[in-house]
Amino acid sequence: MESKIEQYERESRIFQPARHFHLRMEEMKIASQHGADIAEKWLDVFTRILAKEEYPVVHPIGHETFSLYADYEAGVFEYALDIDGAASYINKNGLKAEIFEPSRIIHAVDQGNVNTDPARIKPNHKNPVMILQNSLLTNGKPYCINGNHRLTEAYKSGCQHIKVYVFREMEAVPLFYDTLSKAAYFLEIDRRQIAGDLPLGIYRKSPMVNYFLE
Repeated sequence: MESKIEQYERESRIFQPARHFHLRMEEMKIASQHGADIAEKWLDVFTRILAKEEYPVVHPIGHETFSLYADYEAGVFEYALDIDGAASYINKNGLKAEIFEPSRIIHAVDQGNVNTDPARIKPNHKNPVMILQNSLLTNGKPYCINGNHRLTEAYKSGCQHIKVYVFREMEAVPLFYDTLSKAAYFLEIDRRQIAGDLPLGIYRKSPMVNYFLE
């Protein structure tokens, strides 16, 4: 499958968060009175907090992050994931890795994230192999966000197993590097629940906008 990473990277530069948030709020308004109430809260959050956030986020030198792209009606949005922060979260909370046969998880690697030029490969094993598997961000499919090269090499060399940390559903929240990424994710949860695309209560808190109002 051909990777769309380069295309998404270009298109994400011109994404307008204000347009995206207001389109989502309009959808919630016309869905129901409950949706209108949640949309009003999101408008407050966007005006007071999110409108001040920088987009696209600046990825600092020396800090490992990862860009995950989502194709919305308003365009391609860049979710900034904090890989260094995720590794610290794993250590702090004592999370356990899952064991996979590389052949059964290799499909999680987007070939656009694999450097095929040996001269440009910079081994970085300070952070473990991480996979995101999320109904909203990856359509429920596993997607490697760190360790693409290691997973690919394990598969090619015929390794029997590889340790992987998997982040599912709300486990994705500690991955977000910036407030706007987290807000866009929470907004999508609220919109999808109001539209009936997600069972109410599948996430810990509903509506998610309350996170920003506490």
